[in-house]
Amino acid sequence: MSGAPSALPKRTGRKKKKRQSLVSVLFPEEAYAGFRTSRREDIFLLLGGLAAGCLMGLLFYRDPKALVLSGPVSYLVLRMGRRKIAGKRRETLRRQLRDYLVSVVSFLRAGFALENAMRGAEGELMTMYGADSLMGQEAAAMSRQLSLQIPPEQLWREFGERCRLPEGAQLAKVFAVAKRQGGDYLPVLKAMAQMMDKDFALRSEISVMLTGKRLEYYLMCLIPALMIVYLDISAPDMTRSLFEGSGPVFMSLFLLFYALAVWWGDRILEKAYEA
Repeated sequence: MSGAPSALPKRTGRKKKKRQSLVSVLFPEEAYAGFRTSRREDIFLLLGGLAAGCLMGLLFYRDPKALVLSGPVSYLVLRMGRRKIAGKRRETLRRQLRDYLVSVVSFLRAGFALENAMRGAEGELMTMYGADSLMGQEAAAMSRQLSLQIPPEQLWREFGERCRLPEGAQLAKVFAVAKRQGGDYLPVLKAMAQMMDKDFALRSEISVMLTGKRLEYYLMCLIPALMIVYLDISAPDMTRSLFEGSGPVFMSLFLLFYALAVWWGDRILEKAYEA
């Protein structure tokens, strides 16, 4: 009798762990808190997915039961929206990091020590982007840790691990090499900033080249649905068979290939930009 109550909390604890792991699998979040979406953004994405799912259900099936599609569609919209928002914020952090390094280089040229140069660059970054910016928060945290005598190379290594930016890991190596060579940080940081400038210039060229392709992709995503609407308005007798008998089966196959094509096109555009 005395052992039964103690066994019950253990079982509930296991169930709670399973639930948490299932939620984390279904709704994964970025490891870095700065790249995560807010609750307001998640609600907006879910509402957009629900609206898109309802429209697709009515368009492809003409049956209120098809509104069940709004569930999986809203889930997919949430996953894709979170990935896109995280990508934009990651790019924003990279640009702010470049400006921060340029400020550090300017302070080093003026004869400041590395720690004082990083603190001065923090002030300029706050002026440009504000204290709530991603790199502004990171720079403020680095300045506080520098006052605790933590080596800069350790700070940059932790920054790279936290944000999962390749530039963070490269900066940690750059600082470690410069320290072994006598602490001359100016040339290596200048080279790092120039390398990031070239990378941003290449990315902007790729973005301009993909603008037309992205517009074509959006139009091609709309054309199948618009064709169904046009045929339904202009020739309803032709489309009536699509929603009767075995028509919903073919519409389901068409909807599946349609969704795969939209997803595949989106991934191609993302990979082309990342390349």
